[in-house]
Amino acid sequence: MKRWVGMILAVAVVLIGTAAFWLTRPLFAQTVYNGVTVASIEVAGKTRDEVAQILYVWQKDQKSKPILLSYGSATFRIEPENIDYSIDAEATADAAWQVGREGSWWLRLRNIRDVQAQGWSIPLKIKYNENKLDTILEQLQETVNRPPRNATLSLRTGGIVSEVEGQEIDVAALKELMLAAIHRADANTIILPVKPVYPEITASELAQNGIKELVAMYTTMFNTEDANRTVNVKLSAQKINGKLLYPGQIFSYNDTVGPREKSQGFKEAMEIINGEFVPGIGGGVCQVSSTLYNAVLLAGLNIVERTNHSKPLSYVPLGRDATVVYNALDFKFVNNSPAPVMIMAEAVGNKLNIGIFGQRALDKNIDIVTVDQQVIQPATIKKADPSLPPGENKVEKPGKPGYEVTVIRIIRDNNGRELKREILSRDKYAPDDTLIKTGPAPKPVKAKVKRTEDADKPSEATGMQ
Repeated sequence: MKRWVGMILAVAVVLIGTAAFWLTRPLFAQTVYNGVTVASIEVAGKTRDEVAQILYVWQKDQKSKPILLSYGSATFRIEPENIDYSIDAEATADAAWQVGREGSWWLRLRNIRDVQAQGWSIPLKIKYNENKLDTILEQLQETVNRPPRNATLSLRTGGIVSEVEGQEIDVAALKELMLAAIHRADANTIILPVKPVYPEITASELAQNGIKELVAMYTTMFNTEDANRTVNVKLSAQKINGKLLYPGQIFSYNDTVGPREKSQGFKEAMEIINGEFVPGIGGGVCQVSSTLYNAVLLAGLNIVERTNHSKPLSYVPLGRDATVVYNALDFKFVNNSPAPVMIMAEAVGNKLNIGIFGQRALDKNIDIVTVDQQVIQPATIKKADPSLPPGENKVEKPGKPGYEVTVIRIIRDNNGRELKREILSRDKYAPDDTLIKTGPAPKPVKAKVKRTEDADKPSEATGMQ
């Protein structure tokens, strides 16, 4: 009896062992499990190193395929190497290899079975230069983006100019499409995702507000030969054009114009930073804020925030400028009138015209007067220059005077009677110091001793006879 029991147990052990072997056999596979793909590439049955090698070869082929962005009749070509695109083949191969090799043995078996039945796609682990991609997207935005235009009143005719819808690239969607296009084995052409940008004010809304009269206008001149600065002036004017303010509403120049960036269409031009004229993105936007400042003053509206430049400017009188720096210095005013007003701005030729329109014209006269002007003489700074001849001086930069001024707004009725006099600002403009380069000090000249004829003769001595 014991013999039969032993034989039965032995058979049972063999059967259980055999069953366990066949059940757990997949756990010992030395290749990627069936059903696993990487970017539509079949890698089942490959070793981990073979998968990595496949990805290296596939990457070389993909790098030669450009991304084509289609927009209307235009096509933009972008090479993967332009953004330093590459596949992390080792990390991707590791991810493919790990499928079915993590967790308990029972969980692993279930995952292996599910992958074989349903498939499992491993996303590529990629690398690319985010800054280079952003630069390319900024260039595309400069070409495609177009800001909306509110319905306005023409400064020349007074008639309503209808609104214009704008457009902009959906940057987040475009990034995803571009990276997905690189991974595909088929054509890499994608449609540029562009979304509409709607204006805030329509012609019908403008008509309903009853805005029809020019309250005040101010004009400044700019140099059209400075192409980049001209672009910035016109773009800033477009952004404030048609801005509607209801009674009590505060206008913010920075909020309205937005960040001065290349992606927003702004160009590099000269601007004042730390008292010096240097190249910067958006040079020229301060001419628009300064011109608007003067129109606002003449319209009798109250100023909330305004800062003068550190140096005098050529396009407005002293004390009549308003500098702006995004996220730092803003120009703000409030519509303290009882009715809505609208800003109109346009650049025609070399003139920037900015007007304030309302329901009716002013029933008073406003003058802006500059008083108590004081001149600040420039200092003279000498700087040694060993390249100059000894004792010679050279004016490297001529100085310019600075100023202190007080600006007053005087409001009179139509009969000339003064109603109000207010100090708007007391401004100071720093002088430009005179810079003089100086050469080394002259070497001292040694005095020469003149020898006379008598000095060369021997002395005569009289001896005792």
